[in-house]
Amino acid sequence: MTIQVLRLLIAPFALMLMATLVLFSNLSRLSPELQLLIVALPYLLGAANLLLGFLFNQSRLLFAAFNLLGVYALIQLCLQTPLERPDNYVLFSLLSLLLPINQLVICLAPERGLLNRGAWLRLLLPLVTYLVLWFLWQQQILGYWLGHLPMLLLELLVAGHYLSEGAAWLFGLTFVLCGLVLSLRRTRADAALFVSLLTMPALFFWFDLTHISPLLFTCIQLMLCQALISHSHQLAFIDELTDLPARRALQEQLSSLGQRYTLAMMDIDHFKQFNDRHGHDAGDQVLRMVASQLKQVGGGGRVFRYGGEEFTVLFRGKTETEALPHLEQLREAIACYPLHLRQPNRSGNTKEGRQQRRTSKPAKGPAQGSDKPLQVTISIGLCERGPSQLHSDEVMQLADKALYAAKRAGRNRTMANSQLTRRPRRSSQADFA
Repeated sequence: MTIQVLRLLIAPFALMLMATLVLFSNLSRLSPELQLLIVALPYLLGAANLLLGFLFNQSRLLFAAFNLLGVYALIQLCLQTPLERPDNYVLFSLLSLLLPINQLVICLAPERGLLNRGAWLRLLLPLVTYLVLWFLWQQQILGYWLGHLPMLLLELLVAGHYLSEGAAWLFGLTFVLCGLVLSLRRTRADAALFVSLLTMPALFFWFDLTHISPLLFTCIQLMLCQALISHSHQLAFIDELTDLPARRALQEQLSSLGQRYTLAMMDIDHFKQFNDRHGHDAGDQVLRMVASQLKQVGGGGRVFRYGGEEFTVLFRGKTETEALPHLEQLREAIACYPLHLRQPNRSGNTKEGRQQRRTSKPAKGPAQGSDKPLQVTISIGLCERGPSQLHSDEVMQLADKALYAAKRAGRNRTMANSQLTRRPRRSSQADFA
């Protein structure tokens, strides 16, 4: 789990480091046109994130981008004059609280898309809040609240900087809560939201630095953009059920292969009959089990879910002879795996479920079926790219023919294309599913 979380944090931390290096460089030497572009970048990236969030139905990242746009607009419109003005300091103090609170609410909220009332309420509430603050600042009303601010907002964390003790404590609380959410959900969106919260205190701490708000908001919007693009990539290239690269990812790989490789096509034996007898939930369990075993393939093989109950393993730079032992090891591991179908009375807890399988005792409650392990087998056909099979489509077709030859030969076996001397025609592939 720790390694997975660290991988999710690599890209956001890299963007944050890049923004830090740029921030402390001398930007005053830039031309006025480039400085104007820097100021406009958060608006452009925020608008792009709103569009991407809408297209990909990602409400949390869309609302985070919207929240950042609201705060950035207030800073650019209202806080370009000294904070010694009472109205400015009150607005600055309120933003140091509202920004992390809104981001925390977005982080804690479940991802339910945009087609629900609760989602739009979370969008309208910050909008109304920021509009009210802008109106009060315009009317010079905020300054009257200066004497009512708590001491935690008046006492600075470090002398000479502008982050108050109250805001620092609030940011610390949001770090902890968002870190817990990230450790539980482990999504790219949560990683981006967590790192964005790590970045935000720098805005208020070094608020007097030139171009700090454009650069930091640009950095955070880039984090959100990276999370949205990664999410779209996962939808297109990763199979959700098995967490394996999908068919589109295989096609991308096949378009960039070298002169030597071996392609293996494999199919779960009698899967349709198994699905009809035990149900689709049990069928999904079989697919996940097979996928988890295939992920252990050696020899540098890369596994893909081709579709349905079919999987593909690609060996770069390997011949049939070199790939065959690794495929045989996979086939035997799956055939020997004691698959216990999850019964309705089985605990949903992973550790308890594992203990039940070891003891073969059902959980408390009325028995809903037998917990006897079932055997799942696969048939494999493989083909090496040779002088007569220059195109990847030909290699895949020959691997597929070898697969169905393995099924004709009795299933639960591996057949190489080179072993096929004569391949009799069959009337329908459905007979061997």
